Amino acid sequence: MPRTKKVSMTGRFGTRYGTKLRRVVLRIEEIQRKWHKCPKCETPRVKRVAVGIWKCRFCNFTFAGGAYMPITSKGKTADRTAKRLSQSKEMF
Repeated sequence: MPRTKKVSMTGRFGTRYGTKLRRVVLRIEEIQRKWHKCPKCETPRVKRVAVGIWKCRFCNFTFAGGAYMPITSKGKTADRTAKRLSQSKEMF
């Protein structure tokens, strides 16, 4: 079954499920399948291994992240909080 530019990866669904849901799936899958930047070596070589497991193919660094993105907004917030708390403990 050929895929057109309009539907790309979601062409496998055919006409099922509705346009809006297929667009949502398309956006999620594009983010999930692109190369991401490694938090350790900063090279754009991170790919998804499984749900929530990401691996850098340059330095072999494996880490946990979000289901569709390696670094989520809640993860960033948790990192900032942990960093702030560890710095406040060093002061005392």
